[in-house]
Amino acid sequence: MAIKLGENSWILIGLIFFEILFIIVPALISSKLEKMTFTDVIKDMGFQRNKNLFIKVTSGISFGILFFFFGNYIIIFFRDIIIRNLLGYKFVQYGQEGVISTEPIQPNLFQLIIFIILILIIIGPCEEAFFRGFLIKKFQKKLKLAYSVIISSICFTFYHVPPFIVPIATIVTFFGYYFTFGLILSFIFIYFDYSLIPCSIAHSCFNILILLI
Repeated sequence: MAIKLGENSWILIGLIFFEILFIIVPALISSKLEKMTFTDVIKDMGFQRNKNLFIKVTSGISFGILFFFFGNYIIIFFRDIIIRNLLGYKFVQYGQEGVISTEPIQPNLFQLIIFIILILIIIGPCEEAFFRGFLIKKFQKKLKLAYSVIISSICFTFYHVPPFIVPIATIVTFFGYYFTFGLILSFIFIYFDYSLIPCSIAHSCFNILILLI
């Protein structure tokens, strides 16, 4: 049975604020371990002045729109072509039943506006700051960039289909979908010189389009 966090829009709005911990907790731990100031760690995640802001913003919006239109093809490829053919229809059906749904159910206009604002200022920036700005950079100090991107994308995937919370069938069914998005967002982050702006906006734009359409 799917976990529907959006049944009560106000509870879901409250839960969104916990994503700020994606920035605060790693920054605090890293500042202690690496003898850096909290502010310096935050800047190192990608929260700093950016050049070519217009290009980065428009690129982020463009990627977000592309994600939205091609996202269904990605999920069809992994879920319906690969997993369904390998493991069967019932496996995929069970996997879909175990998802955690964060889409608000029948929000009013005021709640909808709040969701859009929070997606822009919390969900996109906080998730990208941790999975891209923090993890890729930290792992890159010890590993090759390719390995850092893969680990970051795996962590991003497990955040959306968390082990021990959702069934294994759900993880297997949706792993390719979230992992692919993790890889693409990582490539955007790296291509734009480790700037959070394009990947955060792409992430936010994608989520907003799903919410509205």
